[in-house]
Amino acid sequence: MDFASFWSTLQGQLGHHLPRIVGALAVFALGWIIAVAARAAVLRPLALARLDTRIAESTGVTVQSERGLGVAVFWLLLLVTLIAVLNVLDLASVSAPIAAMMGDIVGYLPYALGGAVLTLVAWLVASLLRTLVVRALAATTIDDSLQRHAGMKPSGPAAGNVVFWLALLLFLPSVLSAFRLSGTLAPVEQMLVMALGWLPNALGAAVIAGVGYLVARVLRGLVSNLLGAAGIDRVGERAGLDDAVKLSRLAGTLVFLFVLVPSLIAALDALKIEAISAPATAMLSQMLAAVPHILAAIVILLLTWAVARFVAGLVARLLENAGVDALPTRIGLEAVLSGPTRQATLVRGAIMFFAMLLPWRRPRGSSVSDSCVS
Repeated sequence: MDFASFWSTLQGQLGHHLPRIVGALAVFALGWIIAVAARAAVLRPLALARLDTRIAESTGVTVQSERGLGVAVFWLLLLVTLIAVLNVLDLASVSAPIAAMMGDIVGYLPYALGGAVLTLVAWLVASLLRTLVVRALAATTIDDSLQRHAGMKPSGPAAGNVVFWLALLLFLPSVLSAFRLSGTLAPVEQMLVMALGWLPNALGAAVIAGVGYLVARVLRGLVSNLLGAAGIDRVGERAGLDDAVKLSRLAGTLVFLFVLVPSLIAALDALKIEAISAPATAMLSQMLAAVPHILAAIVILLLTWAVARFVAGLVARLLENAGVDALPTRIGLEAVLSGPTRQATLVRGAIMFFAMLLPWRRPRGSSVSDSCVS
C-alpha cells in the first residue's frame, strides 16, 4: 500500500472540507453559548418571581416549572444550532427532517405562549378570588359563631380553596382551546357542563345539611338544659339509673337525631341522586311512622312502672303489717327468707316483674306494634 499517496489524498479532502468543519464548530460553540445565556436569562426572572413557590402555595403541589422552562429554552436553541451546523456541513438530507420538526415547534409557539398567558391569568384571578373570599369571611362573625355554637373549624380557608379550584375549572376549556388541545377539550367541556348543572344541587344540599346541623345542635342544647333545670336527672337517679346516664342528655341526643336525620335525607334528596335519596326517604318514612308507637310504648311503660311501684309498695306494707315477715322465724327458715329475700320484698319484686311484662303481651290477631299501644 502506498501510504504517501493515501496521505496526500486525505490531506486534499480535509483541506477541501476543513473550512466547513471549522465553521460548523464555530456555529455550534456560538449556539451553545447563546442557549446557555438564554437559559440563565429565563431562570433568573423566574427565580426572582418565586414561581415554583407560589404554585406550591396556591395548589399544594410541588413542581419544577422554573427548571423545566429553562431546559426547554436551552434545548430549543440547541436544536436550532444543530440545524445550522448541519447546513454548514452541507448535510441537507439530515437537516431537512429536523428543520421540518423545528418548523412545527415554532409554528406551535404562539399557541403555547397564548395558553401559558391564559393559564397565568386564570391562576391570578383564582388566587385573587380566594383571597377575597377568605378576607370577606374573616371580616364577618360567621366563623366565630360556627366555632362557638357548632364546634366547627373556620370555613374561610375551605371556602377559599373551593372558589380557587372552581375558577380554575371555569378557565380550563379556554386554556385547552388556547393550547389547541381539541382532543381533550370536548370531554372537559362536557364535564364542566355536568358539574355546573350539578353545582346548584350541591350548594342546596350543603345549605340544607348545614342549617339542619346547626338547628339540631341548638335544639339539643336547649332541650338538655331545660330538662336538666326541670330536675329530670333526679328522676333517673331515683329510678336507679347509673350516674353516667343523664336523662336530659339522652333526650337532647334524641332530639338532635330526630332533627339531623331528616335534614341529611333532605340534603340527599336535593342532590337528585335517586339511588341514595329513595332508600333514605323510605327509611325516614318508616322511622316517622314508628315514632307514635314508640312514644305510646314509652308512656305505657312509665305509667305501668309508676302504678306497679305504688301497688307493690302498698302490698309489701300490707304484708309487713300482717306479720308475714315473721313466719320464717317461726318455721326455722329465717336464714333463707330474711333481708333482701324476705317475703314482702319478694312479693313486691314479683308484682313489679309481672306488671312490667304485661304491656309486652301480644294479643291474638294483633301486630307487635299494635300490642305496644293496646
